Amino acid sequence: MTNGKVKAWRKTLYEDHGYPDNYTPPEYFLAAIEKNKNLRVYSMSECFSGAAEVGQELSLVIIFWSCYKFLKTDLMQPQALLGIMLGLLVLGCVGCGRKATLCGVFSGIRTTCFFTIIGFALSPVLYKLTDTISTDTIHSMALSSLLLHLLTSDYGMSAPPVSWQISLNGAVFSSVCLASRFNHHLSAFSLLCLSVFCFLLIPLSRPVLLVSPLRSSIMLGSTALSLLFFISIPQLCLAMISLATVQLACPVFFHKLQSDKQTIHGPWDEAQPVGRSG
Repeated sequence: MTNGKVKAWRKTLYEDHGYPDNYTPPEYFLAAIEKNKNLRVYSMSECFSGAAEVGQELSLVIIFWSCYKFLKTDLMQPQALLGIMLGLLVLGCVGCGRKATLCGVFSGIRTTCFFTIIGFALSPVLYKLTDTISTDTIHSMALSSLLLHLLTSDYGMSAPPVSWQISLNGAVFSSVCLASRFNHHLSAFSLLCLSVFCFLLIPLSRPVLLVSPLRSSIMLGSTALSLLFFISIPQLCLAMISLATVQLACPVFFHKLQSDKQTIHGPWDEAQPVGRSG
């Protein structure tokens, strides 16, 4: 109701209606309650797609660790690893040829050459860098850095921990720690190149290759488990459990929990300025 001084009540800011700021008519209080307003419900396919983003990054970490063990135990020569990466890089350039711009290809080649030259120049120093530190300590530092890489990687969601700078630095620091355990600088150089290939080039090429996260996670997961089969059966079982938990159990559990999520909005929420809906 209105009169000469008091206007009809509206839930707005910066306008004097003649009512106290915390006033709400009794008949509006319960009627204004809204449940699950603007609530986003994810489908099962979206849940699996999001989990695949995490799964493929975890698979890359497992592949990196497996190749380190191969080099350390002489199951693979550094020349063979460099040749495999070069072949994959050529195939990737061919696959991206029609989809990538000239500027993007040039930028990728420039970044690759920069890291390759720096890594080759520093490899004679790196493989003798931590002779006075025990191998267990080096492995613990490398594991912590890889965990930091997984926690701060960009999985397609904006969150406070996400930082590609910290993620890349953690992966490079881990490769530097592990490269210091070799007895030849070429092995250290090949591991540094593998770090750049897995944690820099592959993430940069995903938008261009347009490979679905589900298909990519299956290919990378199969490769990671195949490599671990030749290293350690217990590590293979642990990796299988980890990948199954991340890519199967977590998305199913998250999808079921969405039905229990409830949000309530009402007159206790902050009022909005005049001109916007209350």
